Amino acid sequence: MRDRLERYFQLQAQGSTWRTELLAAATMFIASVYIVIVNPAILSQAGMAYEAVLTATVLVCTFSSITMGLYANNPILVAPGMGINAYFTYAVVLHKHIPVATALGAVFWSGVIFLLLSIFKVRNKIIQAIPDNVRYGSAAGIGLFIALIGLFNAGFIVVKTPFIGLGELNSLTLTFVAGLVIAAVLTVKRVTGALILTVLLTTLLAYPIGRWYGDASAVNFGHAQLVLWDGWLAWPDFSLLFQLDLLGAWHWSVLPAAFWFIVYRYV
Repeated sequence: MRDRLERYFQLQAQGSTWRTELLAAATMFIASVYIVIVNPAILSQAGMAYEAVLTATVLVCTFSSITMGLYANNPILVAPGMGINAYFTYAVVLHKHIPVATALGAVFWSGVIFLLLSIFKVRNKIIQAIPDNVRYGSAAGIGLFIALIGLFNAGFIVVKTPFIGLGELNSLTLTFVAGLVIAAVLTVKRVTGALILTVLLTTLLAYPIGRWYGDASAVNFGHAQLVLWDGWLAWPDFSLLFQLDLLGAWHWSVLPAAFWFIVYRYV
């Protein structure tokens, strides 16, 4: 309680207000809530149930973010990484043909090892031992990979033999461009709540697609084509609970994947 009060007075001294903090929290939520849809859409291509991954995503984001605020006294949102889930699906499961349960076991053990490294303060030493150009290059590479996924989802890029090619201009790509322009203009103009306004305006532009005009089936992520209203509440799906192979994850053929799961956490 004392730490939180000290934090509050520090924010006041820096000129922050309740309105600023609430607006920052709302911006963070709206700018990242897409993960609730995109993460299950990516992982469902590995063979996991979409609803089960959505349930896990919401629970992980909720409890991790609350713990970060209450225990670490740090106002940071914690959510699944948009690079590591793509690596899990496309590289580990689909390309290496590692079973989903075994891959999940590798993720679990990589998390345990990462936790132990943090507890015994080895993590900082490892970070300091990694050359800056390697860390910056890895972070940039992951960022470019995420950008590639965004362009793929927007329809700019499609799968063509032998690699990828440009897609056709349609209502989805035009909406993507409109949202990108809105975000850039509002950010440059330093408009308060620029990201929130961008998300709201782009959502309004995207809502008619597949309903009034255009074809929403062009969306490339799995079966997530058109979000239809189905009520305020739905029962969570816990079918993936404990569905991981802890022993199989120690097979020599899976260890490289577990190693890269740890590396992803550092970059």
